[in-house]
Parts: sequence; structure tokens; C-alpha cells
Amino acid sequence: MFWFELTLASAPLHAAHEARLTDLVYTQVAEGTSLRTLLYVEDNPANLELVEQIIERRSDLRLLSAPDGNLGIEYARVYQPEVILMDINLPGISGIDGMKILRGDPSTAHIPIIALSANAVPRDIEKAMEAGFFSYLTKPIKVNEFVVVLDAALESAASANAIKKGKHDDQPLRDF
Repeated sequence: MFWFELTLASAPLHAAHEARLTDLVYTQVAEGTSLRTLLYVEDNPANLELVEQIIERRSDLRLLSAPDGNLGIEYARVYQPEVILMDINLPGISGIDGMKILRGDPSTAHIPIIALSANAVPRDIEKAMEAGFFSYLTKPIKVNEFVVVLDAALESAASANAIKKGKHDDQPLRDF
């Protein structure tokens, strides 16, 4: 017979998240920049909370969240976010299948989708990238890497929207 005692410590994971957040490089946002929408499809509340904390530091972003792939697809169609973060292992429908549905829908095909998953096996990452994700980030989230990839996806979305608007102008584009 034996026993052991452990002392209770206060949330070391939360402290680690806080430490990572203090290292966050702030993105400079020009005054007058319009609010952009980011959709995070994630079923784990702890992961959602961390991303919420990162996004709170960005005055140019609004975060929507969906707890499963089917609701994420619905939100993407209704809210037309600039960027989607998609977990791979979701209840109901996988993140890869959800991404394929969004890519097949003309109303959402243009939205950059970033995979955010604990799957760090190189073959899984390669498979997801071949399927059409904009980028693939692994958990635990490296905050600075996350911000860099998010900014690249937002820039890609802005460029795609500018091109789309240019094609829909009534004025022809001419150089005289």
C-alpha cells in the first residue's frame, strides 16, 4: 500500500497562454480601416478562448465562432467572413470536408481558409494543403506565426475583393 500527495497549482496552461500573448507582435492598423470578420470553426472551448484573446488585441477584426463544421459552413455563407479558421477534427463533418464544400460554393470559394489543428503529422498537413487550405497551423498556437499567417490571408482576401470589384465596375479600365 502507498499514497502520494500533490499540491494544487493554478492553471499553468493558462499562464503559458498569457506568456505567449505578451510576446504578440501588434499589427499596425490604419485609422479608418473597416472592421473585418474572422470565422473560427472550433469545438474546443479552450482553443476558442485563446484565439479570442489574440483577436481582442486587433481593433480591425470581429470574431464569429461555430462549434461544428455544418454550422461553420452555414455561417460562412451567411456572414461572408474575410478569413475562416477551421479545425480539422470537428464533430459531424471534418474540417477538410467542410473546406471542400466551401470551395465548391461560388459564394464562399474565394474565402481563404486556414487549417488550425493538433494534427502535426507531415502527411496530414500535406494532404490538407493539397485539398485547398490557404495555410496550415498546428496547435498549440504559436501566436506570432498565427498573426503573420492571418495577416497574409487578410491581404489575400483584400486583393481578391479589389479584383472582384474592378471586374464589376461599370467603367471600363483603360489607359490613355
